Amino acid sequence: MKANSKALFPLIFLGLCISLLGCGESKKDDSKQAPVASADSLTDYITALRAKETAYSKRQTNGYGELLNNISFEVRTDDKKEFANGLIPWASIENPESEISKLVDANKIVIPEKKVTIVIDYPLAKEFRFDAESKIGFTRAQLLRDISRAYYKIYEEEERTATTKTIPAEKRTTTYNRNHTNGTYGIWGHDIADLVLAEVLVYKESGGKIILSLNIES
Repeated sequence: MKANSKALFPLIFLGLCISLLGCGESKKDDSKQAPVASADSLTDYITALRAKETAYSKRQTNGYGELLNNISFEVRTDDKKEFANGLIPWASIENPESEISKLVDANKIVIPEKKVTIVIDYPLAKEFRFDAESKIGFTRAQLLRDISRAYYKIYEEEERTATTKTIPAEKRTTTYNRNHTNGTYGIWGHDIADLVLAEVLVYKESGGKIILSLNIES
C-alpha cells in the first residue's frame, strides 16, 4: 500500500486539535459534549497509526512466488476537477455494486485460472486467506465482489469476537479513525467505508497455486 492523502489526514487533524486545545474559554454545555483527547494522547495515537501504515507498506510479498500481473481498478467519473483523466484509480469495497457499471473493463477476464487464493492483510493484525473459484476465470467485477464480501465477513466476525468494541464514529474523540479492536483479526485504523481496491497483484507459487495480494488504500 502506498502512502496516500487519506492516510495523512490524521496529521492535519492533529494540528487542528492541538490548536483548539490551546484556545481560550468559549461557551459550551459540558453535559452534551464528548471529552476532548489531550494533545499527548492524540500524538501517541497518530504515531501508532503511522507505524502500522508503514509496516503494511513494507510488507513482504515475495514469498507468494513469481509475480505474473498487476490488475488495476479504475472507475469512470464526471469529476474532471479532481480526476483530470476522468478515472478514479480505485473502486469501493463498501459498495461495489455502485461502481461496477462504471468500472473500466469490468467484465474482461483478467485471470484465466479457475481457482485463486486471495490474501487480505489490511487493516488487520492477523491476515485472512480464502479461496475463490470461477468456471470461466476471473473478471474485475467478480474480483471486486468476492473481495468485498470477504471484507464484510471479516468485519462482522471481528465485531462478534472482540471484547474491545468499535467506537461509533460520532463518539470518537482521538481522531476520526477506527480504534484497534481485539477480535479474530485485530482490525485497526479504518472502517470498511474507508477502504478501496486499487490493484490486485497476481503471483504464482512453484506448485502452480495462484495467490492474489491486494493493494488496498484508505
